[in-house]
Order: sequence, then C-alpha cells, then structure tokens
Amino acid sequence: MTYALKTRIAPTPSGYLHLGNAWSFTLTWLAVRSKGGALHLRIDDLDSARFRDAYLEDIFESLRWLGLDWDTGPRDAAAFKSAYSQRLKMDRYHREVSRLQAAGASYLCACSREKIRADAAASGKPLHLYPGTCRDSNPEGKDDGDGGPAALRYRMPRGAARVRDAEGEAFDLHPDRDVGDFVLRQKNGDPSYHLASILDDEDTGINFVVRGLDLMPSTGAQLALASTLGLETFPRARFWHHSLILGDEGQKLSKSEGSESLRSLRARFSDPAPVFRFFGAAMGIAEAASARDLLAGFDLKRIPAKPLYLSDFLKSIE
Repeated sequence: MTYALKTRIAPTPSGYLHLGNAWSFTLTWLAVRSKGGALHLRIDDLDSARFRDAYLEDIFESLRWLGLDWDTGPRDAAAFKSAYSQRLKMDRYHREVSRLQAAGASYLCACSREKIRADAAASGKPLHLYPGTCRDSNPEGKDDGDGGPAALRYRMPRGAARVRDAEGEAFDLHPDRDVGDFVLRQKNGDPSYHLASILDDEDTGINFVVRGLDLMPSTGAQLALASTLGLETFPRARFWHHSLILGDEGQKLSKSEGSESLRSLRARFSDPAPVFRFFGAAMGIAEAASARDLLAGFDLKRIPAKPLYLSDFLKSIE
C-alpha cells in the first residue's frame, strides 16, 4: 500500500511571521511536494487576545511571496473567517473536553502561576512544569486562595509515548517527565492549543507532521492525549522534527517587525531569492532562488541537524 502523505502548515496570527517560520513552511512544502502528497493550510487563531487582522493578512502575503502553494484550506482572510477559524469549532473542542472529564482523564486546577512556580521550586521540579499540586489533593478544583476560576488539566498517563519519525522508525518520548499535566481548558473557558491542534489534524486527516526540534516534547504530549481520546489517524502519524533558526544568543526567533520578519523582507526585496539562497546553502544546493529550485535537490538527509543562525542570514543580505 502506498503511503499517501498529507501534512499541514499551521501559522498563528499573533504577530508578523519571521525567517524561522519561512524555514519551517519551506521544509514542510518540500517534504510534501517531493512525495506528491497534499498540503493543508491551518491557521491557529484560538488566542483571540493577540489576534490582529494585519497578522492574518501577513500569513497569506508571506506564503504568496515565498511561492508556497497549498491544496486545501482558506485561500484568503475572508474565506478563513467564514469557514476555517478555530473559533467556529468550539463546540467540537468542548465535546471532547467533556468526554475527558467523564472518563476521569482530567481534573480542575485553580492554581495561580505564582503558586505553580513556588510549588515546583519546593518539590525540586523544573519551574516550567506543573508540579501536580491539584492532581490528587484537589480533585474538585477548589479555589486555591487567589479567587480565580479553575483551569482543566489533562491527567498525563505514566510511561512512554511511541513516535514514528519521517522514515517510519519508532522511538519513545516521555511526556509525563517532559511536559506533565498540561492545560486542556484555560481559565477563560477556551480550549488549549494541544487539544485543538490534534483534533484539527485528526479531522483533516494529517498523517505527517513537520515541526521544529523544540516542539518534540509537545509531540509526546499530543500523542498521549490522542491515545486517550481514541483518535485514529493522529496516533499513527509520522513526525519530522527539524533544526531551527536561532538568534545570536541561541534564542528562538519571536514574531516582530524586526529585520527577521517576512514583512520587513518583503518591503526590502521584490522576490524571496535571498531567503532561498540562504536555505539552499544550508542544504548544499547552490544558486537556489525559489522553493522550486530547492525541490529539485531536496532530500531529508540534506537538512542540517545543527541550527542555522539569523546573523548569518543578515550578513548574506548586507
């Protein structure tokens, strides 16, 4: 049976896209076009507080400028708002939250961020992980003293989550150790990214996920949740975790209007040739001026395992 690859790009309209986004989108596009698969555009707009129309338009303008096409999903901002926004799928998300509650796979937690950090420090656990304060001691999610509403957390199962890489080889991740009991429903009532992401991928039949190495812990967490929900396609998906583009101090790039933003690059260059020359050099493909130039010599094994650096790109366009 032929493996029919279907993947997606999933930008968020919470800031202007940057060079790191272009790298991930390009790698996703190359992976799917090299295999004759299908590419879906999914835009994650659950974070209504940071959503801006300008950021939504930037997604479409950036993809057009980069010359990256897609097979399904919204063609423009109007189509997205009318038929593809995650805000239109809230009933779907909340039904699954209710199923998890009924199955005892979640629990309420009213802990403030300050309390979580203090409890993590006291228990000797990493400060970015929830220390499990309410997992057993507060199953009803009673007020912890800050007077705020409760979030709903996923009761992470113990043990490994089995993952398949881009070639189909299996390896294990440990979300109970690396992620812990993450939020399923936020205190404001909105579903979390992890929940919405895997349900959207399941509903669109995504079986190949391309994402940065920094999101490998998220992969384990999402596979654990998908298994609890009894999903069919997502737990069998393959995952390609690629290298990142980093700032000078090794930090991830952030969405901004700086020199690394695609908006800034579009204003400076009429076409994306400087971007693809930089990507091509990293892959050992000379004189690439477009995504299609990279496609001719694309191979997963040519993608560097080590990170690229924004400073090297900026030097290349001086």
